[in-house]
Amino acid sequence: MFKQITDLAGGEVYLTFSLLMFLVFFIIVGIYLLKMNKKHIENMSSLPFQDNNAQTNEED
Repeated sequence: MFKQITDLAGGEVYLTFSLLMFLVFFIIVGIYLLKMNKKHIENMSSLPFQDNNAQTNEED
């Protein structure tokens, strides 16, 4: 199994590129989450627990 990994014959470029894309994506998502407005996060986290009297999706 390890011999197959070491005998890529040019495939290491694709592996390196995919690893970099993976890391860049999660770094960008992490930065986005750290810079997100805290009040927006609190509002969105309490949405499932808010009691709304006018719900249009209820069937009687």
